[in-house]
Formats: sequence, C-alpha cells, structure tokens
Amino acid sequence: MTSETPLRAENLRIHNKNLVLSLIYQRQSAGLSQSAVVEQTGLKAPTIFRIFNELLGDNLIEPVAETAEPEGLAKKGRKPVNFRVCRTGRYSVAVEFWTAYLSIGVFDFWGERVQSMIQNLTPEMDADEITALIIKSVSTIISKLEIPQDRIMGIGVAAPGQVDLSRNLISYYPRIKGMRYYPIVEKIQNVLHIPVILHNNCSALAVGEFRYGNFAAKDSLFTFLLRSGVNGSFIDHDSVFVNSKHRTIEVGHIPVQCNGPVCSCGQKGCLEACLRSIDTSPDGTVLFSSIDVDSENGKQVMDEAAGYLLVAVNVISQILAPSAYLIVACNDRISAMLAERVQKMIQTDCFSQKIPDIYHALYDPLFTQRGMSDQVVARYFFEEKI
Repeated sequence: MTSETPLRAENLRIHNKNLVLSLIYQRQSAGLSQSAVVEQTGLKAPTIFRIFNELLGDNLIEPVAETAEPEGLAKKGRKPVNFRVCRTGRYSVAVEFWTAYLSIGVFDFWGERVQSMIQNLTPEMDADEITALIIKSVSTIISKLEIPQDRIMGIGVAAPGQVDLSRNLISYYPRIKGMRYYPIVEKIQNVLHIPVILHNNCSALAVGEFRYGNFAAKDSLFTFLLRSGVNGSFIDHDSVFVNSKHRTIEVGHIPVQCNGPVCSCGQKGCLEACLRSIDTSPDGTVLFSSIDVDSENGKQVMDEAAGYLLVAVNVISQILAPSAYLIVACNDRISAMLAERVQKMIQTDCFSQKIPDIYHALYDPLFTQRGMSDQVVARYFFEEKI
C-alpha cells in the first residue's frame, strides 16, 4: 500500500497540472487568472499558485499584456493577471496521406500552422515505403524548425481507408499495397519516439470543416469526401462518430443499387462502385477528373452521381439524422454541382420535419491538418493519466 502512494500522488500532480494548462489553453489569447482557475477547479489557492509557477518555469504560459484602464475609472484593489499559453510551449504535427500525396503540417500552441509541405506519392509505393517517407519527412521538418522533441505533444496521422482506433491499425485500404491490418502507429513511434494518434483522413477533414469551415451546421454535420474513392464522417456535437468496434465508418460501401457493379470490397452496388461505373477517369485517379462537367454528357454524369449520393443521404438521414451535409471534392465545380443537385432532389418524409442543408467545398489539406492537430491536443490534455 505505502509503495503505491508516492506513484499515485505524482500522477495526481501531473493530472492537476494538465488540467490547469488545458483550462488556460481553452481561453486562447484572453488567458485565465489564478483566481479563476481556483474557482473553476475547486483546487486550493496554494496548489494553483505552485502549478502556475511550474508552468511559468517550463515556459508553457506567459502573462497577457494588461489593457489600459479607461480614464477616470476608479481602481478597486489589484487587478488579477491573466495568463495564456506560450506560442512555442508545445507543438503538434499533423500528417495526411492517400494514393496521390503526403501532406504534413506543424502547429504551434496557439493552433497556428508554422510549417506545411505536400509531397507527391507514386502508385507503386507500398505501405512500408509510405511510412518510411512519413518518418523521414516529419524528422526533417522537426529538425529544420529546431523544435525540441519534448515540446511535441504528438503526431496525428490521418490515414485513408478504415481505421481501427482501439488497435491503432489501418484495417484496410485496397489502393495501397500492404495496407491491411497495418500497424502504422507502432512503426512510426518505434523510430521517432513521439506519441502517434491515428484516425481516418475523412474524419480529420470533417472535424476541421465543422470547427473552422464557417458552415451553418450548429450541432451535427455529415461530410462526404470524393477523391480516388468515397468516404464519409459524421460529426455529432463536436465528436467523431465511430462504430461499435471503435472503427471509422466506410460510407463508400453503402449499397445504393441492387445488383449494381462489383466493388473493390467484393460487394455489389456500393456507392463508390456506382460512382466509378459512370466515371471515365482511370481507376485510382480522382473521381470525375476526366469529365467536362459543362458538357451535356458531363451534366448527365453529375445528375446520375447526385442520384447515387441521394440514396446514401436518405439512408444516413434515417440512421444518424445530421442537420446538414457537406460534399467535398478536389474540383470545386464538381462539389458545387453535386450539392446543388442533391439539394434539389432531397425531400422531407414522415420521419423528418426539415430538409437538411447540403453544402459544398473544395478539398483543402489545411482543414484535415487542423482537424488532426486538434485530435493531438485533445489526447494530450484529456487522456486518462491516473
């Protein structure tokens, strides 16, 4: 019993320090005073005083510059000093990849991107080669920015395909050789010795778009991502929905046509297979990249594609009931045309009272990077440590 007590006390100190730092972080540039933290946490003033001194000594927080008092305003006692996190106190690294390219962004403690790079990938690269490139690229960027390793909260990897969050594996992604039950987290951590957080790239994008995309979806948003394939992610009250096995959902494999074309997953009539069947672009390239959407044939293809998306939207609405949908594609004209057509075709039914809004956006890796960076920060602050 006595041998366990020091360890538990130390864990409690770490927990309290992390709690205080997270509260200051959440206030961003406005900062937070010691008295406000005492009130919010219920911890004793001497404990908060000690924690603030430790955070100052670690260069994790700094006082916010006081604003001048309005002339003639009587001062009543000493004004509390607010503290905010230091911009260089901690960093997060966000990685995204799929068949076409690798994207990496580095964010400071204020959530601002300080470095970004995009590197093209070749179709011949397998899972191990891409992982080796991720390791090399992240190491190079960290070295270039001269960031001490102990200041990096973690590396967030937004991967294609289905992701098993409980086992830290990429369950399956058919377009990259060897990416089945692939332990990418273990492989990166073993070399870089930095915590790695794994999620699906569509989920990271959905988080970024929901929080920073300026859409009117207040409580929930379902995002479709059309690139070489199709995937989707549901954000419900700022949380990513995952299935009962703690895996990301595979929307591209919702059946939308009975006895439709055979999909890469082996089923018939999946959303992705049906969209591919009306597309003249080579398999593995970006969907509809070879189509002139302003031609009569192109408009017809968009009509048919919107019909398939509508079936998926109707199924998702019955199960998840998002307040809005977002269609993201690598071509802004395509995402806009699809969103417009789905919006016109969608109807209310006896289970819903309002037609959901259908938004569109051009794919921007910044939103995926920001979404993945947020996942790193959340894990850093709120993962159970006791």
